[in-house]
Amino acid sequence: MQSLWQNEIADQINTPLAFRVYTSRLLGQEPALVLHGGGNTSVKTQVTNLFGEVEEILYVKGSGWDLETIEAAGFAPVKMDVLLKMAQLPTLSDSDMVKYQRAAMIDPSAPNPSVEAILHAIIPFAYVDHTHADAIVTLTNTPNGKAMIQELYDKRVFVIPYVMPGFALAKLVYEMTRDLKWQSIEGIVLMNHGLFTFSDDAKTAYEKTIELVTEAEQFIEAQLCLKSEAVEEASGQAPNGYPEQDISIDLVELARIRKLVSAQKGAAQVALLNSSVPSCHIASHPKLKEIATRGPLTPDHVIRTKRVPVIFGENIEADLSEYASKYIEYFEAYQHEQTMLNYAPNFAIWQGKAAISFGKTVKEALIIEDITSHTFDAILTAEQFSQYQALSAQEIFEVEYWELEQAKLKKAANNNMPLLGKVVMVTPAATEVMQAVVEQLTKLGANVLDLNEYHGFDTLDKCQEAAETAVIDFGGLDILVCLNDDSTNLMLINTCEAFLEHGLCPTVLCVNHLTLPVMSSENINVLALNSSVNTDIGSTEDKHAGLFNLTSAITMMLSPEYDPNNDEVKV
Repeated sequence: MQSLWQNEIADQINTPLAFRVYTSRLLGQEPALVLHGGGNTSVKTQVTNLFGEVEEILYVKGSGWDLETIEAAGFAPVKMDVLLKMAQLPTLSDSDMVKYQRAAMIDPSAPNPSVEAILHAIIPFAYVDHTHADAIVTLTNTPNGKAMIQELYDKRVFVIPYVMPGFALAKLVYEMTRDLKWQSIEGIVLMNHGLFTFSDDAKTAYEKTIELVTEAEQFIEAQLCLKSEAVEEASGQAPNGYPEQDISIDLVELARIRKLVSAQKGAAQVALLNSSVPSCHIASHPKLKEIATRGPLTPDHVIRTKRVPVIFGENIEADLSEYASKYIEYFEAYQHEQTMLNYAPNFAIWQGKAAISFGKTVKEALIIEDITSHTFDAILTAEQFSQYQALSAQEIFEVEYWELEQAKLKKAANNNMPLLGKVVMVTPAATEVMQAVVEQLTKLGANVLDLNEYHGFDTLDKCQEAAETAVIDFGGLDILVCLNDDSTNLMLINTCEAFLEHGLCPTVLCVNHLTLPVMSSENINVLALNSSVNTDIGSTEDKHAGLFNLTSAITMMLSPEYDPNNDEVKV
């Protein structure tokens, strides 16, 4: 791993908080260190208060901020004396910890401090960097992980056994390090969790992370080489590794998977196919069901991915039913009067093919895809030189149903957009009409495939390409909006029908069509809209009014409450 530090940029920085922002972003730019809000950083500095008194303040990453894009406003300023006193308490609930940390802030408009703020305060250095480095957690997620960490770093790092993040972790570190000579170590490894590095200099703390992680990467490479040599010596030939794979995906089946998962979740989902090398290799692994269901790489991933994926074989419905039953059993085994989350999977591994991530939005599904791709790589790597061994189901459950982790999900506003998660294809029309319709559908939450971006779809091949693009990009197709009575529309509709049949409330909306298409499937609704909107004539106000009326009619007709009654709508 390479350091991204640039002296020409650093030379222009002149405050501790500005250095903290700079190196935090450097850490956030490396996916092998942190992913999507993971990790946290801090800096200790002095601030003069309203009364002219100098106070020791910890600026720690605020909840909800991402290290890759964090700004100064993303750090919560907390009084050091309060945090250090909290570390000495015998017990403290995590909800009270959050409350008292917030009460100790000198800026009430700042975000909530990280749940690891007390731990950052305990470490007696100005700059503290905490990452979930892939190489470190890959090593610790093995049966002999602690021994390998000690072999690698000897006494240069202090090893902390896994304990749930929050006050319990801070208290354990406080007790274990009371007699520690901090200057004698370079970092702290939290088993199954990550790495802490620290220094009174921002560059040193950052580059110590890079150095320790690089050593872990090199150690893993050495272990892989030793394993390879042992295999070659025993068998007389070198292992082939993972060959390139040419997978074949049935897109109609993918659309059907999306429909079934959406039904189980009770809301429309996008389904993103992950055909990366680790994804395809793990999907084809002979021990797939064993190695892919041991748990996440770090416990905080569970709120995005759930503990395990669903494994799809020959019977998708049966696999989903079995997954739901096992999730309910998992909940019942460990719950303490919590309310059960949805029992549908957040990602799947399609045996012999690839992985699929699900989400209400493309962003949500991509985050899951990123996390699981790193997890697949770690699993495959660990299996080559040792064995992948995640935390126990009970330990993962405690994080999945941790009140503070659930609070992160509740912060996301309840989205009542009627087309959220739906996939809509729109055929070409006059530029202003097309733009207005696409913009309105996007506001309603739809994932829109705008065929204006294509250079015509006047052949069967082009129609097939357009239909398949919707499924490749989003996992399926729910709505086809034909804005003009073009002769090619019928060919497009016929091509899309196989995918629409597995859509969610599948609909074909025909604008200004003399005759409506007849669908072979009764599940597909065909709606008619007659519009006299003409953007080539009239005043600007008239055009805007016409477009507003058109998009309002489309909004009404595509809403779940709309009852067509076989009548044509006119605008």
